[in-house]
Amino acid sequence: MNRFVRPLWTVVVLLGFGLIVGGMVAQFVGGTGVDNRPALVGMVLVAVWAVARVVWGRGLDSPKGGGPGRAVGHALVLALGLLLAVYPSRAAIVDGVRAAGDDKPGVDMREPEELEAALAALSERAGHRQVVDVTITPVVVWARVPVEPGEWDVRLWGYQQGEITEAGRDNNAVQPPSADEQFSMDEVAWDEILPAVERASAEYVAEHGEEPDGVTEIHVRRGWDDASQTEPVRIDFALVSDGRWQYTMEADGSGLARDQD
Repeated sequence: MNRFVRPLWTVVVLLGFGLIVGGMVAQFVGGTGVDNRPALVGMVLVAVWAVARVVWGRGLDSPKGGGPGRAVGHALVLALGLLLAVYPSRAAIVDGVRAAGDDKPGVDMREPEELEAALAALSERAGHRQVVDVTITPVVVWARVPVEPGEWDVRLWGYQQGEITEAGRDNNAVQPPSADEQFSMDEVAWDEILPAVERASAEYVAEHGEEPDGVTEIHVRRGWDDASQTEPVRIDFALVSDGRWQYTMEADGSGLARDQD
């Protein structure tokens, strides 16, 4: 076989393997956000080489010898394939590396801007701003939202990473005892919640000399009287440690107090 053809086929198969391996690396690190097309091209190149190898036999094998120069050339072709596979997905790979190096979520839903975005999305989905309660964690915001303001029937919606999901449909456990538990999102100073958590944490550090183990879910809901949950809206959360430091405050962010019981 022509002495130029065999090296060409060697380049094809090495480039193909480089694209495949690079695609696997990108997928492993970058997750679902990677571009899979380079790896697919690599599979096609390797498949074409395999068919040609069956047809022409050992005539496609790279000539023996060549010394270090040939090995370096093969390594460069393989590296080129890796680069061509990884480069289109570089943003997703960087995000994956950052996420792997940080156990905390990339976006804290308790941050005022993120929380407002979540509430805006939930209210847009509902067509109004009435809720029964809102539960806030660093990664997701849950809300029980009435189908119509003043109606008893509610939907449980969660907002996470720009998406809204529904849970508990046809589950009576998510339905409140009374429509009187509803309140407007506009009654709450949402941007005061995270600063309150930070003040509570600072109080804990001042007393214990170390950070608490964590913070529970933050609940925004009406307070209880003797028989029903129809009192003014309250915000409550707890710091997790050897014991539990329970805090409550008013809907406007004032009156942060620790439960001493």
